[in-house]
Amino acid sequence: MRKSLLPVVLAGSLALGGCTSVLPAVLGSVLQGGLGGGGGYDQGYGGQQFQQAAVNACGQQASRYGRVNIADVRQVSNSTLRVFGTVDSGNFQRRSFSCDFRSDGRITNFGFR
Repeated sequence: MRKSLLPVVLAGSLALGGCTSVLPAVLGSVLQGGLGGGGGYDQGYGGQQFQQAAVNACGQQASRYGRVNIADVRQVSNSTLRVFGTVDSGNFQRRSFSCDFRSDGRITNFGFR
C-alpha cells in the first residue's frame, strides 16, 4: 500500500465524526486488490475513492444505530463492494452488519446479521 493513501483513508474515516474505526491492514488488502473494473467510480475516480466512498456511506448508514467499527471490505463485483462491521449501541449491545455499496453511489442490502 502506498504510504500516501493511509492518511486519506484515515481522514475519510474521521469524516464520520470519529464514530468509525478502520483497520488499515484490511483496507490495504482491498486497495492492493485492484478495484479498477468498471462502474461509475472508475470513470475519473480511482479504486481508492470507490472503496472510501463505500466505507463512508455504509458507516454513516450504520451510525444511526450507534458507534460503528468497520471490520472488512470485500469486492462483490466490478461495481459493488460489501462492507462488514459492528454497531455498539451501548449497554454492552453489539450487532454485526453488512452493506453493499454500488458504483452509482447507492447503498443496497444494508442489514444486521
